[in-house]
Amino acid sequence: MRSIAGLLFMATAAAATVGCAQANYYTAPDRYERGLVVCLSGAGGMTGECDRIREGLNAGGVDRALEVFEWSQGGVLEDQASVEQNRRKAAELARRIDTYLSEHRGRPVHLVGLSAGTGLVVWAMEALADDDKITGAILLSSSLDTKYDLTRALERVTDHLYAFTSVADTILSLGVTMAGTVDRGGTLAGGLVGFSPPDTAPEQTRTLYKERLTQIAWWPGDMLLGHMGDHLGPTNPAFVRARIAPLVLGKKPETASGQAAGAEAVKAGRRRAHAVVAAASPPRSSSEPAAEAAGDPKSRPPRRSRGGLEDEGKSRFIDWKVGGSPGRTIDESQFLTDPVRLP
Repeated sequence: MRSIAGLLFMATAAAATVGCAQANYYTAPDRYERGLVVCLSGAGGMTGECDRIREGLNAGGVDRALEVFEWSQGGVLEDQASVEQNRRKAAELARRIDTYLSEHRGRPVHLVGLSAGTGLVVWAMEALADDDKITGAILLSSSLDTKYDLTRALERVTDHLYAFTSVADTILSLGVTMAGTVDRGGTLAGGLVGFSPPDTAPEQTRTLYKERLTQIAWWPGDMLLGHMGDHLGPTNPAFVRARIAPLVLGKKPETASGQAAGAEAVKAGRRRAHAVVAAASPPRSSSEPAAEAAGDPKSRPPRRSRGGLEDEGKSRFIDWKVGGSPGRTIDESQFLTDPVRLP
């Protein structure tokens, strides 16, 4: 028993040593001369998400200081609901950023937050000194309300505020829908369906959203990078390296081309499938339209399914409801080419 306990102690000590060495590497003095990235965990701070984010950023060529800002009180629900405490911690983060900017003028600064941590990212941006701005911020699986007013935060970035979203995130669609958003403003999270200006927002605010807010929706191709559309998917080091590190380095997101290619693949697969079905089908009478005989889905009469008649042969595959709102259906080509328009 003593030998087993000794081995466990040695293993724990070794892991702690490796963790400290890694943290010291990410915050080496020379890195601060090149810029600063601050990572914030989700509620509870128990899943090592910041370590994965820093690993991915470093692998992606981000050679700046990579700090972790500890804000969690230790409980998931407590962190999600404690708005006043969270805003106090966000103010601490803002003072940390102000201090860095005063000592390293002109250096790039980015904030990266996950889930409830995105609330502190936005609030810290709002609390920056009047003459301070950061380069940009990245919100992953944000549990802020979809209608939260991002105006003040958008005014404090010189580049962009990026929001990664996923309609497949069950933590947001189920957990946050029941527990409420981190700002306590509603039940529908921006990390699920994206952010939009408040209904009463003036045109100036709407323009600011268009110019400085870039929303990047999960799509099936992200599975190749280890992001399955789930809540922690965007913290996978491979995904961070390929999709997030370039944003920190000032490159534009590379999403449209891949999604367009995916949509074309879906369409090509449909055409091949229709051709195979047409070749295997028995000859039709000459009175039937030629297009239908060729397997053109638009020319065939709608088929009856469990949900009623299909709309002009479209293959519907999403019928999703949140908080009792009316369901909406979208075909897969729209999912791949314009995922921001998902419900």
